[in-house]
Amino acid sequence: MNYVPIIGMEVHIELKTKSKMFCACPNDPDLKQPNINICEVCLGHPGTLPVPNKKALAWTVLIGRALGCSIRRLSKFDRKHYFYPDLPKGYQISQYDEPIAERGKIGLSFVLEDNIRETANIGIGRVHLEEDTAKLIHDTSDDTLVDFNRAGVPLVEIVTNPDFKTALEAKIYCQELQRIMRYLGVSDADMEKGHMRCEANVSMQEAGRFEIVGGEVKPLGDYKLNHKVELKNINSFRAVEKAIQYEIDRQIELGKRGEPWPQQTRGWDEDKGETVLQRVKENAEDYRYFPEPDIPPFHPLKIAWEVPLPELPIAKRQRFHEEYGFSYADAKILTETKDWADFAEAVMSELSDWLSSLAEAKTDNEKTARREKSQGLARLAGGWLTSKLMGAMSERALDIKILKLSSENFAELVALVAENRVNSTNAQKILAAMLDSGVDLDPTHVMEEKGYGQISDEKKLNKIIEEVIKNYPKPAADFRAGKEPILKFLIGMVMKATEGSADPQAAEKLLREKLKIGN
Repeated sequence: MNYVPIIGMEVHIELKTKSKMFCACPNDPDLKQPNINICEVCLGHPGTLPVPNKKALAWTVLIGRALGCSIRRLSKFDRKHYFYPDLPKGYQISQYDEPIAERGKIGLSFVLEDNIRETANIGIGRVHLEEDTAKLIHDTSDDTLVDFNRAGVPLVEIVTNPDFKTALEAKIYCQELQRIMRYLGVSDADMEKGHMRCEANVSMQEAGRFEIVGGEVKPLGDYKLNHKVELKNINSFRAVEKAIQYEIDRQIELGKRGEPWPQQTRGWDEDKGETVLQRVKENAEDYRYFPEPDIPPFHPLKIAWEVPLPELPIAKRQRFHEEYGFSYADAKILTETKDWADFAEAVMSELSDWLSSLAEAKTDNEKTARREKSQGLARLAGGWLTSKLMGAMSERALDIKILKLSSENFAELVALVAENRVNSTNAQKILAAMLDSGVDLDPTHVMEEKGYGQISDEKKLNKIIEEVIKNYPKPAADFRAGKEPILKFLIGMVMKATEGSADPQAAEKLLREKLKIGN
């Protein structure tokens, strides 16, 4: 028997509106002092009436549009009944059969990953809005405490179709969803803080044989679709992948042994590295949904265009690769956050202006050289942004949001390297000085003040090279005797003597001239 995983995702995201979903209480679920941001509405007192948060409605429409969804002409809220200490009313105001957005799609690329396919279109079944529950705190005395600061926080649920083929794809989808939320500015989507909570639905399709049709795996002949298992308590992207893969392996093993299982909810135990049974899963009828009588139906389309849709990370990543010539890896890193993407875009705009200022290419050879220079500049800028700048900022615990270094001056530094006016070693020293100053320094001024400019003047280099040959007579004699690799050592000594400021190409040329047989 052969097995094919069927995987879908449900992701809950807290919106960072100023107030809660149905009342005026401040929306601050991370507040350490419990039960401060509460009122009669979010505590479910009798006689209180919920008033929907208009911004939360608009943001949910925005999320739906970002995910390519159709926005419903008419939507409504429903009551979802279940009894638990974190739900003071005994029901949750949610959405059932008329969500705000539905039938969307998100395209994912796995070209940098070891996956069974390079791309995938993941269907978005629905995007609906609800209120979050309170937070349960299990203390050391085996008591359970309830903090209602989170009760009533606007919560968007995004439900996919079962389109994932691997655990890796599900993880990458969740990471992409986090980027989208941050680009939209609707949520910090911090998984550690519970702003974003991921749940997976995993089942297994059994058949004797399968075939691939249009990239999809289809069973041949009779097949069996086993019961779905919902995975909860997943609090990191790494755990998303590990939990799903464990459940796939567990279900395959049960299938091989001929052991059926009911539809159920399982939790992910990070310490044990395994899923554990929580309860047999309820069906929709168990929740006794019915329309929320205190909130009339509303028209999402009337607020659909109040907030503009920005360029999203998937599109920006592709454009960075195609327009700027960044590698896929650099484009992915630079679009991880909107702040970094904006900085990188500003740097490339400055470098484009610098490239345009060079002499006009007229002949075919000149045009080819200009094109190669442009491509080389993109690679150079990408490397300096993702490696040199990000690395130096990480060492100093600097955040891009508070960076004093302007895109204009960073572009100038890259241009100095591209023009061979400063070598990479000294350029990194200039960068360090710019970051440590706490102000926006001009790199050319730093280079001139510190004497970091590249020495290519042959008169200056001749004296230094003569001194190196005098101080290292044996390596010089070995090179004259035909030991070519020795030249690298001598170039290194020239670089050391000039504190990295010598032009390596000029140094090699002069060393070869000085060390010719007969000299």
